[in-house]
Amino acid sequence: MSGPTSEQIQHYVRMFENLHEHIEESFCWNVLRPTNGAPLTVEDVVGRLGGDPGALTRIRPIDITYDYELVFLEPRGDSMIVAGYSSASAEEPRLSEGATVHGVFWLINNANRLYHAVDGMMITELDALRPHERWGSDPEALTDHLGALFELHEQSTPPYWDWQTALATVESLTGERVEADWFTQSQLAATVNGPRPSG
Repeated sequence: MSGPTSEQIQHYVRMFENLHEHIEESFCWNVLRPTNGAPLTVEDVVGRLGGDPGALTRIRPIDITYDYELVFLEPRGDSMIVAGYSSASAEEPRLSEGATVHGVFWLINNANRLYHAVDGMMITELDALRPHERWGSDPEALTDHLGALFELHEQSTPPYWDWQTALATVESLTGERVEADWFTQSQLAATVNGPRPSG
């Protein structure tokens, strides 16, 4: 059984301590990689989410508390990060067209998902608080990477680092880390979930 290391989890514990006002109640973090060799572009990802690629702006995530339709985008090599403070883009089938997606989101009242999708199909999806319950076309695809979530689920005493462990799990799957200073730096942003462009 593999999954995030204790160092990875502690990184997010520290990040939450510094940014609890911004990510404690809601956050969404997706890592996209192309599956067909064609690089993902910000404009393409915004378009497939129903946004206007011509209306991109720059915003510091720390200046936004909650905007259901706003997403932040960051190209990282062959990866594309899509993040925000709602589940607006989470589990969206269009997000994984021509791509593989690993992501996590949570909202207030413990609504959450950790998921892996490829080419428009949900491969594995689970509630991070109940990691033994998984569904999708291949519910067991992530099983070997969920060790830390399994241990957390069986833990009987605090601290319960639920979202910290979920983010660390996505990092262990993708190699992409969320840093505290990401929130204080200007990021590309777009309003999404409008009508899907035709053609």
